[in-house]
Amino acid sequence: MTTSYLDVFTTNLNQVIAADPTEYGAFGRDVELGRLVRILNQHKKNSAAVLGEAGVGKTALVEELVKRILTNDASLHGTLVNREVHSLELASLMSNTTGNNFAANLHHLVAEVKANPQILLFIDEMHELIGTGAEGSSGMDAANILKPAIGRGEIQVIGATTNHEFKQYIEADNAMERRFDKVMLDEFTPAQTRTTLQRIIAVNPDHLTVPDEVIETIIQFSDRYITTHFFPEKAITLLDNTLVEAKMNDRSVLTTQDVASIINERYRVPMSVLTEQDNDRLFQLYERLQGQVMGQNAALKKIVTSIRVRAAGLGDMSKPLSFLLAGTPGVGKTETAKALAVHYFGDERQLIRFDMSEFKFAKQSMARFAERAAEAVKFNPYSVLLLDEIEKADPMVLDLLLQILDDGRLTNERGQTINFKDLIVVMTTNIGHQLIIERAAKSDSYRHDPQHQVTFSKNFENALLGADLRQEFISRIGATIIFEPLEVPDVKRIIDLKLTKLNRQAQRQGYQLVYRPQDVSQLIPSFASGQEFVNDRVVETHPLIDFLVDKGYRKSLGVRPLDDAIMEFVESQMATAILHERRTGQVNGHSFVFRAWGNPPDATHPRGSWQAVVTQAELPITQEEVGT
Repeated sequence: MTTSYLDVFTTNLNQVIAADPTEYGAFGRDVELGRLVRILNQHKKNSAAVLGEAGVGKTALVEELVKRILTNDASLHGTLVNREVHSLELASLMSNTTGNNFAANLHHLVAEVKANPQILLFIDEMHELIGTGAEGSSGMDAANILKPAIGRGEIQVIGATTNHEFKQYIEADNAMERRFDKVMLDEFTPAQTRTTLQRIIAVNPDHLTVPDEVIETIIQFSDRYITTHFFPEKAITLLDNTLVEAKMNDRSVLTTQDVASIINERYRVPMSVLTEQDNDRLFQLYERLQGQVMGQNAALKKIVTSIRVRAAGLGDMSKPLSFLLAGTPGVGKTETAKALAVHYFGDERQLIRFDMSEFKFAKQSMARFAERAAEAVKFNPYSVLLLDEIEKADPMVLDLLLQILDDGRLTNERGQTINFKDLIVVMTTNIGHQLIIERAAKSDSYRHDPQHQVTFSKNFENALLGADLRQEFISRIGATIIFEPLEVPDVKRIIDLKLTKLNRQAQRQGYQLVYRPQDVSQLIPSFASGQEFVNDRVVETHPLIDFLVDKGYRKSLGVRPLDDAIMEFVESQMATAILHERRTGQVNGHSFVFRAWGNPPDATHPRGSWQAVVTQAELPITQEEVGT
């Protein structure tokens, strides 16, 4: 029995579409279809390349052609009557179904198409013709096998690919490009997409009700949040997903909440953004940031003001919000980015973080940063992009970042344009930290004097320029915000937050950390007067937080040493006691009461002479609010 290579390696689209015509076709593409029909009726150069971005309906246009062939539509002319369109998957030719290699399979297939002039070949992803099937150093790939037959008009081919891939692969082979006439498919407008959705809904077999406001939400959300595909496909896909969601929940009417759920689940856009609870979110943002970032009220106010202006639809919406946070280490710059992810975008996972010291070397850095940033933002377009210590990146990386700040987009290695405009870009730097420390040591009247403020701004900008940040880059940054050195009361609040978090962890295991003066005084009444009686002698006693300020805070380093101090003086002692109890079964008390004995630093003794001490006792455990 003779093998039919058409049956083995192609799909007869006439048969597929005839079985269920309502599932296939294109709406609103009469002009483009007319162009395709004219090309296929030409005596020369009568193969077509359908070009357009992902999702504009290239395959659907071919399906519409098949539907009109099946109905013998009046818009068809001459050679298209009674034609069959067969879809070819190049990968299938690699199989050994026939016992032949790729080239032999394709040669046999071409011969069969020549013998059946009513056949039209459709090749999706036509750029794959270049290079596919070539063995070793041979240049005999699929393109070179097909070119003679296409050039002589012995077979007709409809190819489809994106503009980028056509330019990169097909145009690189001039002989291949000359054999195809182009049909360009532009992206649908929202109005055209709306008409398409209405036609699809009208023939929906499940007869679900889709209100007009849901159609509008589908168009708006797909336009705003699905940035790697194009109309109409992305809206059609979102409609389809939403219909399935409603059907699975036994509901006959779609809601905007259904659409939001799909966007949240598949495109990682926070529900707080989708449900537009902006008023509450925006008006509470400043207070929420204050609860997480201590001692930087002026800086936080500037950031929140910029976010509110953007949320009101004012300013340049085509580029991301951007901030350069400058200050000494450990004053809350990185913590601010984390807090924005949680309190503005609704989830700590909405933070994309890069340590810019990883991108020091020009040869590899720019491409690596572009690839990683584009991939991360592609799947998290509504996020905080944190670029830590921006001054450590190679200047070529900063040039790439300049494009992001200026254009709000980046093209990845596959030619996809990734939208960056909905990000909040937070860059941190330690540049000029000495200027900031020196200014902080001055009086309030000095710091607020307009002339001194101008002088500081000029000196700070010179420091940025001296660190090889170009003026063009500095000018593109939305706002440069100074984080002041922390004052002791702010440091104490930070320590209290850290110890509260540690206490929550201890409580989950049946222990508690007691350190606040009022709580310590319940066990040791004399603590309230600053003394304890130890082995018939009186010792000075002080709150643990005062001790940790001394051991864990330096103006030049901020609060970065705090975690080490808490580990050394608190966590290690608790851990030793807990593990000892587990090993021996000996219980000394589930409450760890911390304070400090001795003399704190003063003018005479700048280092002081004191130590953290702990007493284990059985006290009622006062539950902290559940948290992490």
